[in-house]
Order: sequence, then C-alpha cells, then structure tokens
Amino acid sequence: MLYGVIIAGGAGKRLWPRSRSAKPKYLLRFKKNKSLLQETVERARQIIPLENILVITNKEHLRLIRKELPKLPGKNIIGEPVSRNTAPCICLAAALIKKRDPSGVIFVMPADHVIEDKLAMKDVFGFASLIAGIKECLLTVGVRPSYPSTGYGYIKTGKLYKRLLADRKIKVHKVDRFIEKPGFRVAKGFLKSSRYLWNSGMFIGKAQAFLDEFKRYRPSIYKIVQKIEKGLGTARQQGFIDRYYRKFPNISIDYAIMEKTRIAHVITADIEWQDIGSWKSLADYIKADAKGNIIEGDSLTVDTKGSIVIGEKGRLIATLGLDNIIVIQDGDATLVCAKDRAEEVKAIVELARKKGLKRYL
Repeated sequence: MLYGVIIAGGAGKRLWPRSRSAKPKYLLRFKKNKSLLQETVERARQIIPLENILVITNKEHLRLIRKELPKLPGKNIIGEPVSRNTAPCICLAAALIKKRDPSGVIFVMPADHVIEDKLAMKDVFGFASLIAGIKECLLTVGVRPSYPSTGYGYIKTGKLYKRLLADRKIKVHKVDRFIEKPGFRVAKGFLKSSRYLWNSGMFIGKAQAFLDEFKRYRPSIYKIVQKIEKGLGTARQQGFIDRYYRKFPNISIDYAIMEKTRIAHVITADIEWQDIGSWKSLADYIKADAKGNIIEGDSLTVDTKGSIVIGEKGRLIATLGLDNIIVIQDGDATLVCAKDRAEEVKAIVELARKKGLKRYL
C-alpha cells in the first residue's frame, strides 16, 4: 500500500508577519481559498487514500491541523513535542507505517510547497511508486530548473536507471551527489547542464528501506525510534513520543542519510514547483501587474514599481515613490524592507525574540 507523510513544520520566519507561531507558513493562502497544507493533501490524494495520509506537526499545532483537515483521522496527526528537523520525524513515520503495513511505500512531502501541475505530479508519484515497489532504493524528486536559483539545493544525476515514455518523459537516475545552495555563477552553469536538478525535498521509498538506511548511517536516530516504537499504534503513543523525542539530534534527512546512502535515486519532474521561502519568491508564483507590482488587500499606489504590497481588507496601505520595496501588513505588525533583502527577514524575528516581543511572533 501507499502512504503519504506530510511534514507540517518549520517556522517560516522569512514570511513574517503573515507566518507566526499561531499561524504557521503551511496554513497561509496564496491566490486560492485553500491553504498550502490543504493543497498538499489534495495532491497526495490523487494516488493515496485519505486514511493512509499522515501529518507530522508541532504538538502546539494539533488543534489547527484538525480544524484545517477535519476529515483526516485523528490518529494520523502526529505531534512533535519539539522541532528536530526532518530526519527524526521521517524515521518515526517509517516505523509507524511499517507497523501498519510491513511492505508499505511512503511518500514524504513538505506541507508548504506549491505545485500547479497536479496531473504531472500524479504521473511522477505513480511512476515513483512502481520503482520503489520493485527496487530497493530511496527516491527523491528532482525538479528541472527554470532559472539559476541560489536559494535551492541541487542534485547531480548519475547513470540512467529507468525511462517512462508516455505523455511526459520521466526519467529515474542514480544520484551522483547532492549540492548545497550554490552561488549565482555556479547556478548559471547548472542551468546550462541537463545533469542538475533542484532538490524538492520530496522522498519516496519503502518504509523498511528508510529504516534500514537510518540503522546503517544514523543509528543514534534509529535507536531512539526503536524505543518509541513500543508505544506506536497504542493509547500510549503520544506519551512515548513526548518521553524520547527531545533526545533526537536536530538534523535533516539529506544530511542524515540521503547524502550517504548508496541507494539514492532521483526522478525528474517537469512541474510548476515553488517553495515559497521568502516574500521575494512570491514574485515567481503570483503574476505582477504592468508596473511589476504584486498588490493584495486595500491599497493606493502612486509611482510604485517592482514592489510587493500585501495587507488586510479594511486596512488601507498607501505607497508613494517605492521601487523594489516589500510592505506586508498583518494584524498588529507591519514589515517594510528592500526586496533584495527579503531573505534576511528572519533576522527581524530573532531580534523580536531577543527583545522579548513574543506577542508579535
């Protein structure tokens, strides 16, 4: 059987003040009436039944998730007492799914990505599930880059393993190596080559294959999961998670096993994919007007160009003479920053935390 594991974590600091502790990034709505989390569940449901979809989130957000996904079985929402990045929660999810279904194949996907082409994603998921079912491998989804991004990690493809020739050409390669976020000059070189793909942060494989690689390359995580496993699927499940979760190291799945394993493969995806990591990246998702502005909410703009102005209905934002400036108004907080410094917004969040201004976070 197929299972979905949706990771609804992360503080979304670079999307402050819209993204806050009481309203995390994956609950934001852009262009549509559905949240990023709801959109992610819809994509997963193209090939995975709802009862087989798990959501792993901060324990403080359990109520928010249940309200956002009322039809999802309550037992499928797993609360983390503390954040420990993606490796521990994926290992825990693999153990839980293996207990339900020893031959289960899992799809790991972040809850805060945007994928416009749902049919293409369905094809990718379908082909990936076939590969994972017949081959002992861990697959990651690599997105063909459309511009020289310095904000994404990259995957260098190795030897071709399988090719699907249908309406879309989908290929599976061995992974040559993972590359951290490059500089602009290096990213331009990657764009010219057909061997480099954006690392989407989506992973597919048998639950047992994930556990085997954790045991091999990150035994410290695997041993803690073994202790929690005794309570999985019982009334004591959350108690076991609360007791042991803090002992996990804070590490991503990439660093923990994907960059080390010898069974990593990458499936190419020509999809309209976006990781909205900062306000500047919104320009890649929402079409700007004739002056290059993205405007939402009540506003008056004069001599304003290349800017992002987002506010609430009933609260007017007026701008005059702005050029490549970001203005975000949300409740009791307003952000104003240069567009080319959007990646640094998390510094504002950290400063507010240091000054004890938690009510704004």
